[in-house]
Amino acid sequence: MKTINYITFSSIPSHLPSSLQIIKTCESLSKYNYDVTLIKPGTGNKKISIKKYYGLKYKVNIKEFVYFKNFPKGVKFYLYCFRCLFFIFKRKNSITITRNYFVCYLLLLFRQKVILEIHHDTKIEGRITKFILKYSNFLNSKKLINIIAISNSVKNLFINKYKIISKKITVLPSGSSIRVNYSHKLNNNNRIKVGYFGSISPSKGINTLLKLSKIDLENDYYIFGGNKKSISKIKIMNTNKNLFINESIPYAFLPEVMLKMDILVMPYSKIIKSSGEVDDISKYTSPLKLFDYLAVGKMIISSDLKVLREIISPKNALFVNNYENVYEWKKKISMAKNDRKKTFIISKNNFRLSKKFDHLKRVREYIR
Repeated sequence: MKTINYITFSSIPSHLPSSLQIIKTCESLSKYNYDVTLIKPGTGNKKISIKKYYGLKYKVNIKEFVYFKNFPKGVKFYLYCFRCLFFIFKRKNSITITRNYFVCYLLLLFRQKVILEIHHDTKIEGRITKFILKYSNFLNSKKLINIIAISNSVKNLFINKYKIISKKITVLPSGSSIRVNYSHKLNNNNRIKVGYFGSISPSKGINTLLKLSKIDLENDYYIFGGNKKSISKIKIMNTNKNLFINESIPYAFLPEVMLKMDILVMPYSKIIKSSGEVDDISKYTSPLKLFDYLAVGKMIISSDLKVLREIISPKNALFVNNYENVYEWKKKISMAKNDRKKTFIISKNNFRLSKKFDHLKRVREYIR
């Protein structure tokens, strides 16, 4: 049995997409009979079971360094990196997965086998990491057994910027762990349910969605994202009765709620901020919500981003060219509502396409 470590800086459990993808990657590897240990700082909601929150069915070992009670920054960042390294030394002949460039460099320096997952540009990295990336060729190291890029845009960026050998990079878009039986139903009522799941950051289109709900009083809008504090502010400013704002829900309950929606939307803005609101990822993103939307077999209406076209086409979604134009959004929703045949075809296409982006299939390409 191969031994795999996954080093993360993310809070787990949490509503963050990165946390979800990391734990589901670990679970999928575990199903293939790998001995998987997730190494994490002592962050995340202590009152919630990781297993229950994410609906885990396969064992993932957790190694938590509890004295790192906040996201490791400054000196604590390096202390955490070396603490992870010493732990890995005890796990002979293991393979380590990480998204962190400095951790990757450190592991390679001590001749450990590494898999690096890359999601966007390196503009927000610290000075030391940027220096290493610029003057060290560690991304072409033989011990770096795979580089996982979540989109072709990310792969091309790293090939051009850091002269990485093309065959070292495997493009693996994000995937979904949702598995449901296909059963497309569009409400026969005059009112339909339009659902949004994810971050309530303005760059993810939350303001567009709020405005849309005010001009489209014929339909109901459901938002699932954020915490009590963040959504309470939105509720104060938006009191229309066709708008229902909820906190993020545990991934284990996500399919049940998504299936109650008629249309799922991705109203991205031109600039999409990462989870920390510090970097534009609009050219490189592979949003988890897209693959979950596909997996439940629903009609999708989305902002028209080039990177999304790597996955979906007009066979899978109605695209909105001007993301800020709420009347264009309303028009697309009316089209989906009134053309039930097209909505049925698209939803069926999406359910079929989702089988290509299953998490279990995704991790097969990690260890090659």
